[in-house]
Amino acid sequence: MYVPMFKTKKQELSVSKELNHCFSNDIIPLYEILTDMYKVRYKTDPKTSLEIREKKGKRMMRVKETPSNDDIITLDFINNIVDNKKAFIDFFRFTIEKYGKRINVSSAELALKLSRDPEAYKRRVKEVMRYDNLIPTISIKKGFEFGKNELQDLLEELQKQKEPIALRVTENYLENYGLIIKNQLRETDYLLFDIGEQNPSSKVMEFEELQEMKLRANIIVLNSPRKADLNNGEYIGTGITDLIDNSLRDVLREYGFKGFGDYAGLKDNLSSKGGGRRGAALALLYDYEKNGFYSFLNPDTMQGAGGYLKVRDEILAGEAFLDPMGNCPAMQKIRNLESSGSWPTWINILITRYIHQMCK
Repeated sequence: MYVPMFKTKKQELSVSKELNHCFSNDIIPLYEILTDMYKVRYKTDPKTSLEIREKKGKRMMRVKETPSNDDIITLDFINNIVDNKKAFIDFFRFTIEKYGKRINVSSAELALKLSRDPEAYKRRVKEVMRYDNLIPTISIKKGFEFGKNELQDLLEELQKQKEPIALRVTENYLENYGLIIKNQLRETDYLLFDIGEQNPSSKVMEFEELQEMKLRANIIVLNSPRKADLNNGEYIGTGITDLIDNSLRDVLREYGFKGFGDYAGLKDNLSSKGGGRRGAALALLYDYEKNGFYSFLNPDTMQGAGGYLKVRDEILAGEAFLDPMGNCPAMQKIRNLESSGSWPTWINILITRYIHQMCK
């Protein structure tokens, strides 16, 4: 099984909807929910019930109501994105220590709130039980631990009404919660074992320990192989880059685990404040057979996203080996570009390529 991990940013959601036909029992996406989605309502005149309009520029525009908790449609929205197929739902929590001080708070408003309120976090996890296909995921990591009794009570409450559920833990908590994991998780449940950015080959002892636990649950190992602190300009040259270690898939074959997951070519980061027009234009195109990323770079940071014109031409010059069957939707998006595209354009292309290669 492959588990692509998506934060609920615009391009991740866009590709999810476009390629939801790829989702199945073999490819189950995981969504790290950063913000709530709301039903849009417009202000009306209480006397006439007609919509209120205000002039903006030369046009009269409807006025949106301030959304309330009653307008939250986050899980309905995700359910529609995946077309009622299976998906892990992980209400995201984070620390400034891990993700930095320049986070754009408005892009992770819910995550920030739940990071500060463990009871609200548990309430949101329980909401997932209303959906047959969505899998509630309890996440334990540094700064967000549970007492053992507290965790067991939460697991039991979910299990009474839901099958399956998932528990996501980082390696340093495997021993501490080992008995609960072994005794509480059922054959239908999932243990998502998160090794972060670490090299899979360095985790052999941990994988063996996990294997020796003889768990009933399905074990999925999660990895973030693209380092968050690497800049685009460090991906020098063309060909398969050695800066992204995608070996988890192959390393796990001998352990008999259920599967693996990663961020589909993206970094594990949050949107930051500011950001500029400058930067090196980098395209990463995944190849399933080689289990690596072809790197195409324009190192001229002054061009910014405009540098993708050169990158696009280099990619199209290699169509024969990048898309021998002529059916890659990412390559089709590149062919259709009339200009360089924007930074989000190429994020979309990166994810599209990765998911489609996995799907094939």
